[in-house]
Amino acid sequence: MGCRVVLWGTGSEAHVETVSFTVPSVVDPSPAHCHIDWVAWPHEADSVPGAIKVNAKSQCDRAVEELDLSVTLFGDNMQTLRKTTEKKNNAAYILNQGTYIVCTNTKDKHTFRGAAMGTSWENGKPYVQFLWGAPKEWPCGY
Repeated sequence: MGCRVVLWGTGSEAHVETVSFTVPSVVDPSPAHCHIDWVAWPHEADSVPGAIKVNAKSQCDRAVEELDLSVTLFGDNMQTLRKTTEKKNNAAYILNQGTYIVCTNTKDKHTFRGAAMGTSWENGKPYVQFLWGAPKEWPCGY
């Protein structure tokens, strides 16, 4: 599916790009109030020297059957650089801290951005949440 998305700003100041992604057709809100709690700014990874990473967290008011959290790190022009998925059963939250790329150099500057899509399975039915993180420029070639 491709659609035009306002990445930031409003009106004539809006930055709009066409992006492609697949989202299940479920639109009902989660009975457990599951939501993407946050998507961190792209940042240097303390755990992986020379890498840029993005973290995200999905949170529910109570434990649900299953939580899935997919985090994508995008580069310039919304190029997908890395996508990872975490899964937990009978949990109220899930954290993804494994979405990163190792920089090939520190001379080329690129704009990075993260996005998270979570699915909570409640009474056998999927409920989908999505959240964009803010863009950040880093001296990190890829």
